[in-house]
Amino acid sequence: MKYILQLKKVAHSYNGRPVLSIPELNIAPVSITGLAGPNGSGKSTLLKILSLTERCSSGDIYFDGVKSVPLSKQVRHRITMLPQEPYLLKRSVFDNIAYGLKIRNAQTNLAVSVNEALKLVGLHTSFAARQWHELSGGEAQRIALAARLALKPDCLLLDEPTASVDMESARSIRKAVLLAQKEWGTTLIIASHHRSWLNDICDRIIYLYNGRILECSFENVLLGPWEKTGEEQYCTTLSDDQVLYVSSPPHPESAAIISPEALDLSSREPMQNERFLRGVITGIFFDKLLAGPRIHIVCGDHRFIASIDEKVFATESFRPGNKVRVLYRPEEITWLPQ
Repeated sequence: MKYILQLKKVAHSYNGRPVLSIPELNIAPVSITGLAGPNGSGKSTLLKILSLTERCSSGDIYFDGVKSVPLSKQVRHRITMLPQEPYLLKRSVFDNIAYGLKIRNAQTNLAVSVNEALKLVGLHTSFAARQWHELSGGEAQRIALAARLALKPDCLLLDEPTASVDMESARSIRKAVLLAQKEWGTTLIIASHHRSWLNDICDRIIYLYNGRILECSFENVLLGPWEKTGEEQYCTTLSDDQVLYVSSPPHPESAAIISPEALDLSSREPMQNERFLRGVITGIFFDKLLAGPRIHIVCGDHRFIASIDEKVFATESFRPGNKVRVLYRPEEITWLPQ
């Protein structure tokens, strides 16, 4: 399969401090990829490297199958990024949107292109006459997006595009980027804390933690300290005195996660030697990226999400408020990178 973006053995550091380590990452053309993870996980850094606006400390980046470097002629007209706090030129809205077209020598029907871009982000063409300081925060974000959409890029990367905008602007931004993907075949890569938004529109979601890609989602976080209870067996006690067992941690204070797919829910009595927690179902949600529903459970002071098969869901009585046993296997717990 041909990829529009590829990273191979990419690592990046700031002042000698490692912030990113990606052995391999492939982005398919015309896809929508989400980047999720806590603050400081490396999402913004990864976006800068993928957008070829920042050079990585080591490793190779391929755009459309060709090894590429930041801001090269090969890529600078085909890929663009909307940062979390986009900068507007101290000029009119028209000049802000037209700027990129002018430096690309795409000045034919400039007014038409500007007006089309404004309509894409849900703003009236009369906005073209406004000055940069006359815009609200949400309007400024939409103008910045319009300036990038006017270029009809092959690849558009967005860093927290709806983090500090009103609901109307958030809806307009979502509609505009999806239209770009549908009409022009634009590949989208979106970093966001809004998991529901990512789940709704993305083909896949990449989870980052401490600059590394996790093999599962950043859910069901398990925090220490861990106490040794036996040979290679450790545990922590929940607020309701239930005991959660794990395999040997790298450090007594290490954090871990267990995949929602690795949790089994049951109303039956557990078998001998099965590890389980007693909990209460607090919600049931459906995700287009998953085959079955996601069950939210509270066990003591811990919240868990279990992803179960539709057939199991149909045969069991899973309802909010119901008590349930959460079965797990300590060996399926993944320790997060330090």
